[in-house]
Amino acid sequence: MSIRGIDLSYHNGTVDFAAVKAAGAQFAMLRAGVGSDIASQDDKKFVEYITGCETNGIEWGAYLYSYAMNMDEADSEANHMLRLLQGRKPSYPIVIDMEDADGYKAKRGGISRQMATDIIKHFCQKLESAGYYVMWYANKDWYENKLYPGQLTAYDFWYARPDKSAPDKSCGIWQNEIGETGGHWPGVKNNAVGGCDTNIAYKDYAAMIKSAGLNGWVAGSSPTPPQPTGTQYSVGDVVTVSSYYASSTETDSNKAVIPSEWKTGTITRIVEGARNPYLLNNGNLGWCNDGDIRGRGSITGGSTPQSVTYTVQSGDTLSGIAAKYGTSYQHLASINGISNPDKIYVGQKIKIK
Repeated sequence: MSIRGIDLSYHNGTVDFAAVKAAGAQFAMLRAGVGSDIASQDDKKFVEYITGCETNGIEWGAYLYSYAMNMDEADSEANHMLRLLQGRKPSYPIVIDMEDADGYKAKRGGISRQMATDIIKHFCQKLESAGYYVMWYANKDWYENKLYPGQLTAYDFWYARPDKSAPDKSCGIWQNEIGETGGHWPGVKNNAVGGCDTNIAYKDYAAMIKSAGLNGWVAGSSPTPPQPTGTQYSVGDVVTVSSYYASSTETDSNKAVIPSEWKTGTITRIVEGARNPYLLNNGNLGWCNDGDIRGRGSITGGSTPQSVTYTVQSGDTLSGIAAKYGTSYQHLASINGISNPDKIYVGQKIKIK
């Protein structure tokens, strides 16, 4: 199993979470803050990013960048995270980020290998006792030279090992790219740190956490959001579209493209719940939704589209469905045997030609 996601801090600025979701991100790890429990050290974008994730159906977890040099500071960092999580229900792990990217620890004489390990253990133990699923983050250097990983096996590991074809250590989440190594994601603009960090999770953390009743969830909660009732297509379907949205290889990943003639492509990925859930030809065309698709099969120029069905969703009208497919409600009523066009029901299959 591999689940794609990103991680974000305020450095990433304003994020288009709809585009993030449409490009296939299933989770986001959000920086909650840094260091001890001081309000000025909360991440300025944490709440905004949570809203963006939850609005667009993206699972999220949180991490805190550690500056702790001793156990009192480690305890304050645990309290910092607990405060920021009050009233919230993350569906991915809660993480302590152990590194020294800005040299803060080194400038103060550093910390011993055992102290660094104990700080992680204390943070994880306190958050776990509060009912959270926890893990720890480190890069290769810290893992091999500045920590005792053997003392941390009770907790999952988020491994920072970018620009490699695969992680060289066992981990629950692999940070496979960072901004400096070319990491990028549609909806996240290039920024002061160079781009966007990307990740691969090897466990379905959302399902595990919700089912176990951790992170504020009720035990047995649904591991996935309800699927949209209107989805009519499968990976491998050949479809023809009258418009689509720029893929990740294009400059503006949220820009509608209206071809001069219908384009035919193969659905290579479906992101359920996304605004534009279907990816055509691995991005050679882009993303589209039900309303953009004019039929299955090879269609060129002004040829008549092949038949397809549409499942009525809440709020739909026959005239609205007709408009999506470039036809009239009278035509749809005729071919579907609908005597009263004002009476359609949720779940009803409407044939489209």
